[in-house]
Amino acid sequence: MNKELFKKNIIPILISTVLVMIISNFKLHGYDKYFLFPITILTITYVYILNNNNLVINKKGYYYLIPITLIITGTFFFKTNLSNMLINIIIIPILISMLTLCLTNKNYQVSGKFLNWFVKLFPTDLLSNLEIIMNNIHITNDKKKRVSNIALGILISIPLVVAILSLLTSADMYFGAFIQKISKNFTKLFLNFKFIKNNLLIFVIFFVILFSTIVNIFKHKNTKLENSKIRNIESTIISPILIMMNFVFLLFVVSEISKITGNFLELPAAYTYSEYAREGFFQLLAVTVINFTIILLLLYKTDALEKNKLLKHLILLLIIFTVILIFNSYYRMFLYINRFGFTVLRMQVILFLLMELILSFVIIKKIVTKLKSKDAYIFLYTIITTYIINIFICNINVINVINKLINK
Repeated sequence: MNKELFKKNIIPILISTVLVMIISNFKLHGYDKYFLFPITILTITYVYILNNNNLVINKKGYYYLIPITLIITGTFFFKTNLSNMLINIIIIPILISMLTLCLTNKNYQVSGKFLNWFVKLFPTDLLSNLEIIMNNIHITNDKKKRVSNIALGILISIPLVVAILSLLTSADMYFGAFIQKISKNFTKLFLNFKFIKNNLLIFVIFFVILFSTIVNIFKHKNTKLENSKIRNIESTIISPILIMMNFVFLLFVVSEISKITGNFLELPAAYTYSEYAREGFFQLLAVTVINFTIILLLLYKTDALEKNKLLKHLILLLIIFTVILIFNSYYRMFLYINRFGFTVLRMQVILFLLMELILSFVIIKKIVTKLKSKDAYIFLYTIITTYIINIFICNINVINVINKLINK
């Protein structure tokens, strides 16, 4: 960042930092005060600086402001749980990095490689970028003389002001009480060590993050994302693995069918609702995640499916079993909900399973129709949309309303 760019951008960075520092003194919820408001100000500052420096070459990037805004406002107005708060800390910075990359890169495409961009923005060169400040601040002799004169004037004025205030406070008791009150408030506000320490710490942290990230955006604005490397993998290695996995899932499906055949929409014999819903629910959830990981790696990181039709059929069969596992999880969860009602966690689980179900059909379509470029966008939109719905629905207020409607 050269001297002209430094002068042009340092003021909005300082203003944003001061705003965050001021907000930190308001009586707000800690999460709103230390994350939601700072991240909002940070986003606005990024967009302003990019526009102010004519770096926006792809206006489609502004679409990322929609999910960012919805997530931030939804989290602020609804009482979200701890899991959503923690996920926000991960997902919002990632969305902001995608926003800046898309705005500054005409050839931007949704890809797993955007995580590389996120690392280049933050925390790369977090402290070394501050050297730019020292390189752009040059104190001339005239400036030194001006500062010295101002300091001398202040030193001379202090005893004069003290003497005049002493005389005026002695002459007028009301004025004396007025000055004493101002003095106490000033001491309490500006000479309080805890106040200074907290505000200074917030100022430094936010300034370093914001300034360094802006510098990194300028450094890497022309960065091109590399295409993912496709690995060759022997089908003789993958085939036995997929065959054995599918066989195990087949046995599981047969077992589940025999378990519920005589108890459809009822609790299986020798089970309580809690036992049946929880016995293997989270294990099934973990299994579906493992299946998705294997399927996605084979689809996007290898050329195995293109070379071997047997692998393609085995993957399709694995996806079908994954869909069956999802419906099995739904069955268990809805039995439990029918008995005990909705909670935030149960609603989140239902949405997560729905997302997995949609992505399963996207993968099936990709394998059957060889969907190439659009599938990454479908994955992104599905995940983000599900998460936004989660923010607005999976909170205690909405859950209470749903439970009341069900119980009527």
